[in-house]
Amino acid sequence: MLRRLVLLLIALVPATSATSATSAQALTLSQVDQSTPWPGIVITQYRTSDPATDVWVAEIDLCADHVRVEATGAPSSYQTASGWGSSTGVQLATNGDFYSSGPSVYGDAVGGALRWPLDQTGLDPSHASEWFYERHGWIAFGHDWVDFTHTEWVKQNAASFGIVDGWEPTVVASAPPLGTISLVSGFPELVVEGQVITCPSPTDSSCFPDRSDMRDRHPRTAMGLTADRQTFLLVVVDGRTAQSAGMYGAELADLMGQLGAYVAFNLDGGGSTQMWVDGPGTINNASGNNGGGGLRAVANHWGVFARADSGVPLRPAHCVAEPACQTIPPPGDILESDGPCAWLFGSDTWWREETAGYGGHLYWTNAFTSDEPSNWAWWQLQFEQAGEYLLQVWVDDTFGVYDNVRYEVVADGQSTVVYLDQGAAGGWRDLGSFQFTQGGAQFLAVYDNVAGSVPSDQHVVVDAISLTRLDAWCGDGTCDVGTGTEPDEDCFTCPADCPAGVEIPGNGIDDDCDGEVDEEDCGPDGCDAGVDEDADTDTDADATGLPGSDGGTTGDASGGGCNCSSAPAPGAWGVVLLWLLLFFMARRRTTGNQERADVEFEIPGNDREPARCGRARGGCAREAVAVGGSSGGVLRDRAHWIHPAAHARRAVGHRGGGRDGLDHR
Repeated sequence: MLRRLVLLLIALVPATSATSATSAQALTLSQVDQSTPWPGIVITQYRTSDPATDVWVAEIDLCADHVRVEATGAPSSYQTASGWGSSTGVQLATNGDFYSSGPSVYGDAVGGALRWPLDQTGLDPSHASEWFYERHGWIAFGHDWVDFTHTEWVKQNAASFGIVDGWEPTVVASAPPLGTISLVSGFPELVVEGQVITCPSPTDSSCFPDRSDMRDRHPRTAMGLTADRQTFLLVVVDGRTAQSAGMYGAELADLMGQLGAYVAFNLDGGGSTQMWVDGPGTINNASGNNGGGGLRAVANHWGVFARADSGVPLRPAHCVAEPACQTIPPPGDILESDGPCAWLFGSDTWWREETAGYGGHLYWTNAFTSDEPSNWAWWQLQFEQAGEYLLQVWVDDTFGVYDNVRYEVVADGQSTVVYLDQGAAGGWRDLGSFQFTQGGAQFLAVYDNVAGSVPSDQHVVVDAISLTRLDAWCGDGTCDVGTGTEPDEDCFTCPADCPAGVEIPGNGIDDDCDGEVDEEDCGPDGCDAGVDEDADTDTDADATGLPGSDGGTTGDASGGGCNCSSAPAPGAWGVVLLWLLLFFMARRRTTGNQERADVEFEIPGNDREPARCGRARGGCAREAVAVGGSSGGVLRDRAHWIHPAAHARRAVGHRGGGRDGLDHR
């Protein structure tokens, strides 16, 4: 918030070898007036002394209802702030970047979510020899975000500031992020990540080396952003009159620091400096700044919507603290044309609204011949999970007419253009499948402009969109095998799709996901039935639940035993000793340089040959092999020890198992 009636003697971090401020930089701000014409906009008038100067500050709360920041689209002529502001419908407007003939600006520019053509910006290679080429920084606004990039001089002196923030902090004249709605450039930079630029003297040749006119007093315009990115500052300073002297660049930097700017940039000043408010009109002495020549028409502007009846949604457009307009869950979702994630751009004159289409609501406009869109729409897309989704649009066949409607899909940082014949059919129409990343900064747009000629009444419909998940996800009802870097689902990572199975003793896997491995409890009927698997001439004679024992119940995945834990049955200690004897009599084998001991033991209730388990490090996994080399042979369980890290999935309960119901991959 504004610091009012403050006397501040600056102790600032130097820009390079700069020292603390001289008296010319130390501003005393006295509040003259303050108003809140609309919720979210506070306008304060200050006056400084020595010399006397008038200052107007607009403090915009980016998280207030109805607040949306706009900027001028690529223009064909110049406009005053009042002319552009009233025609656009904003409640507040100021001048923007420095400009030249064209109209063109010194830096980059985005208005109405459309970046200006290269030849109308200072980025055009034809300006490569100009003194202002690529020197700018900018502040940009998107859906639920605001960002900035530093100027060329700051990036070239990054070590002096220790900069870590902002868009592409090491790239000079970086392109704006995809999804930018409004952007205005400026330079020099006045405040760098909380560090106010200072000079030995405001007129010293080292002061603002990237712009010499900062060393004179002039009318000024500046823009700034607070550290939490929730407050946008627009400032105008009058000058060149007996009433108001104007400011040096160092004084302007001090002012922005006092106002709480985390970053701030100088904009076009002098005769261009003007602030217009819907109702009162131009509130500063803009004509005096222009030498008494009236309001100056300029190339671009900042504008702010804030009024409830301004036609913008209730939800604030750029609040970084606002929850997502609509988060798309893993299975997918439908976004309505009048929902919080849908945006319309262009004049209301050419939009039509109908009680038809999906959910009884749609918009339409007409296709027309132009290099740039006039009326167009987009949907902001925010995903709970990354994945592949089918993207569809709803077309009402009464209103959808044009046969070559242009859509743009921005997914995972990639832009794809798709054309659709809306007149071919109604209902859900496919635009294709796309890989979306988790989070936002993704969108679908539909445009009204066409390169060639267009017949009359070629309607372009804006209606609901649908996203349907195509790849696997936890919750799709299938225990999925991982692909690429994605792990397999199991009863730990996705119990909804992979319910816990029956514990299989001796395989080193927590099959039932209870946190314990290979616990054994065969119940009152024992762990085996019907097979003399331990070659003791006694079929299923034991009920201890130990390998090599025989009992009366099945112990494999098809039976009901071995999914709990208990001690051996009473009276079975002899069998325990017998098992130990068999263990130590087992053959020892050497494979390569690793010694391995194989033990044949009983697999309860499976009617198969004895299982064999080599005692290498790790757990014991099973595979089924045929004995006798024919389909009619007897199945044998072969158990071999493997390292626990090799167990990607539990032995049972997964699709894709072998003939015995186990996982034999």
